[in-house]
Amino acid sequence: PFDPTLNDALKIQTAKRSFWQEIRAGGVWIWPILLFALVSFIGAVVKIIEVFTIHNPSQETLESVLVHVQAGNDSRARELAAQVKGPFRPLLESAIGFARSRKELLEEVLFEKILEAQPHLERFLPFIAVTAATSPLLGLLGTVTGMIRTFQQVTLFGTSDVSKLASGISEALVTTKFGLIAAIPALVLHALLARRVQGLLAGMEKFSTAFVNGLERDRQ
Repeated sequence: PFDPTLNDALKIQTAKRSFWQEIRAGGVWIWPILLFALVSFIGAVVKIIEVFTIHNPSQETLESVLVHVQAGNDSRARELAAQVKGPFRPLLESAIGFARSRKELLEEVLFEKILEAQPHLERFLPFIAVTAATSPLLGLLGTVTGMIRTFQQVTLFGTSDVSKLASGISEALVTTKFGLIAAIPALVLHALLARRVQGLLAGMEKFSTAFVNGLERDRQ
């Protein structure tokens, strides 16, 4: 059959590289980029499952706990607290345990629980942020080393044979490509997860304030 591209389409098709061929063409700097991307992706999946399965306790749960605390039925209040998931559970249990203490002491205890929960909620987020910042730099480093190799080959062999320059140019372009592929999702995931974590911490602060205010209202 007649080929209107005069065999150019076939040459383009055969010149396409597979995923593993691109990795081999990327040189040594492609491996830390892939390592950062893999660990960052696994950490992001773990954090998504962790933080998006945590929900703020309902107002009905808070009111029920306050009613039982005021009635002196701490055991029933702890049973309700045991049904709460995530960092809200130890927060509510501490609130029940110090419910009859001074308001200042109760507020300090609840604030301490929030501070204890913060590192656990923010776990893996710094590494995802490092991936978003480091991957483009590693890609740039691969670009620099690839161009240095290319210029060395130009110095040795000249520019008459372009195929001899292909390895250096491939390393320069592939590392930049994979650096951006690793960085962009990491940046988006970090922003999404950080916003969710901040929302949970704000919800814990609001829950603590509501508990303290509820006790003060019932005491009056």
